[in-house]
Amino acid sequence: MRDKGGLKVSSRARKKKPSLKKVSFKDKSWYQIITPKIFNFKPIGEILGFEDNVMGRTIETLLFDFTGKYSDISLKLKFQVSDVNNEAKKCNAIFIGHQYTNDFIRSLVGRGSSKVQTILNLTTKDGYIFRLTTICTTLKRARNSQIVLIRKIMREILREFAKSLDHEKFIAGVIYGEFKNQIQRVAKTIYPLTNCVVVKSKLLSIPEGGEDKVIPDDQFEIIEVDVKRSRKSEIRRSERINVKKLTQTRTNTSRRTVKSDSSEKSEESNKEEKSS
Repeated sequence: MRDKGGLKVSSRARKKKPSLKKVSFKDKSWYQIITPKIFNFKPIGEILGFEDNVMGRTIETLLFDFTGKYSDISLKLKFQVSDVNNEAKKCNAIFIGHQYTNDFIRSLVGRGSSKVQTILNLTTKDGYIFRLTTICTTLKRARNSQIVLIRKIMREILREFAKSLDHEKFIAGVIYGEFKNQIQRVAKTIYPLTNCVVVKSKLLSIPEGGEDKVIPDDQFEIIEVDVKRSRKSEIRRSERINVKKLTQTRTNTSRRTVKSDSSEKSEESNKEEKSS
């Protein structure tokens, strides 16, 4: 066979390719996403698709949508669709992790302070494995021996919580700040801290037959950690910082600068009036 230009064309090349089936918007349906028991089965939105395509999709939302507190607006929660009910057009989702926004993480570390970070894989009492990234920031620059001790305290406290808690209670402690409060309570004896935050969490594996249960309203137990201190890690007299006094001096200096600026402006205006 020859085309109009005189070139040889095979019969296979002249055959048309099979056309793909186009899926219209009407064939798809909306599915409502429902959070697990930890978040009181609250619906967080809807996704469009088929029953086969919806499974395994991930959805992000803010903790602000659950609590209504403006302080939680920088924390993102991640969910994954685990079960689809085609008749009710609803999807059950599981919690797979959280993460703070990058601008919030940058704001934690100030000039002249030290950042202590640890990444740890933890197995809960019921067999769920999470990876946590935790950050502590000091008020001023700490010594290397103090940073090592603070990191050791962070790891031991998180391990103790993981051994004694189910995954539902563990998630609640990570998100609502119980773990960071416990770490800060112990680690501030080594060196004064400004912040302690569990910046990121990720669900690595789920045991067979793992299900969500009702979370008991019991309070978290206070965990005490015995840490061997060396002479180098002890706080010297020159390093003993009163946080309240430091913040007061900073506010006083800022007020003085504002007053000095206003006095200079008033003097300039008086000179202009006299000259006129």
